[in-house]
This record gives sequence, C-alpha cells and structure tokens, in this order.
Amino acid sequence: MLVLSRSRDQSVMIGHDIEMRVIDIRGDKVRLGFLAPREVSIHRKEVYDVIRKENASAAQVQPGDLPGVADTIRPDRKGSVDMDEFMRAAYDQAQKSLSEGGLPIGSVLVRDGKIIGQGHNRRVQHKNPMAHAEIDALTNAGLQETYRDTVLYSTLMPCFLCTGAVLQFGIPKVIVGESINFPGGEGACGQSPSLLRKNGVDVVDLHNAECIQMMSAFIRDHAKLWSGDIGK
Repeated sequence: MLVLSRSRDQSVMIGHDIEMRVIDIRGDKVRLGFLAPREVSIHRKEVYDVIRKENASAAQVQPGDLPGVADTIRPDRKGSVDMDEFMRAAYDQAQKSLSEGGLPIGSVLVRDGKIIGQGHNRRVQHKNPMAHAEIDALTNAGLQETYRDTVLYSTLMPCFLCTGAVLQFGIPKVIVGESINFPGGEGACGQSPSLLRKNGVDVVDLHNAECIQMMSAFIRDHAKLWSGDIGK
C-alpha cells in the first residue's frame, strides 16, 4: 500500500486520467473529490463490496428463479436474465432522458406481455418535480380500468412518490434494474422493511450491472441534479 500525505486542496494523480483532491478535513474525516473519465466507476469501499456481492449473486440466477420473467427473454439475450425486453425498454427510456439532459431513469408498464405505457424522468426537462419515470409511464399509459394485472418495470428502485403510485393503483409486481445507488422505498440496500413488500407487492431486484453503472456515473457527474430529484 502506498501512503501519501496531502493537505487541503492538494491532489494525487492516479494514472493519467484520475485526479483525487482533498476537499476538506474535519477531525478524523476527510472529504475527497475525484475527477475521472465517465467510464470509470468510483464508489465507497463498502458500496463497491455490496455491488460485487450482488452482481455475483445475480450471475447465478437462472430463468426459472424469476417467475414470469423467463418467458419474456429475447432469443438473443438468453444468457442475460437480468435484462429482458421490458427492462431493456426501460433502460432505453433512461438513456433517452440522459440525451435530453435529464436523469437517466426509465420505466414501462406491461400487461399480458405488451408495453402499454412507457416514460422517463422529465423533472429537469419539464421543470416539474413530479415528473418521475414511473409517473411518466403511468401517465402515458392513460386511464386503465384496472392495474391489478400489470407489471411495472423501472431501471431504479421507486422512490416514495412512485412507491405511493404503485400502492394507490394496486400494481401487484415491480421489477427494478437496481437498488444499489438508491434504495427508494426499500430501505438501505434492502436491509430495512420494504414498504412495497409490506403491502403485498412482489418486488424483483435484478441488480443489473448496466443500470448500476448508468446511475452511478450520473450521480458522480451530476450530484446537484440527483439531490434535487430525491429532495436532498
């Protein structure tokens, strides 16, 4: 292990592309700032360990372990149960939002193997604090006679606002891309009691590496926008 002494506002270069700077020192705590290429993931060690553990666990999942999901996997994606065509559609919606300057969160509402509504986070684009991805997907689906035969997909665990919509309309199942970057209504990394599960909702967390990487990079590069979205 290389040990270096640095003072406030001094930096350390890691290779040619990564700069680590001491932002502040308070007692036994040090705040660090990182400048790195977008493709480089930076996590707290404890978060990184959780991601590795969850990805290793997800890699062992077989189609039969996820009822209702195995039959929807596209033929060209048989080796990846964590990104079926509906989660891929939600991911594409998230990428669309990112291209618009918004938060990369996407969602689709599915009934009988067909998408009836899809959307993405438009809080920044529409300057509307309520325009979350799940709300956008439900809005685009239009008024439904019932939601009790639908499945909601989202690239990120729903926040309390969107969790409330799921419970309000009686959506029985929610499939999410990941909850590492944001536990939403599920509690920290799934350890606290789940608001959705406590109310009878079937929650499937796919721990998808693409979704984790997408959100992690955005939070790193646009911390202020992200904090505004979750009311911090």
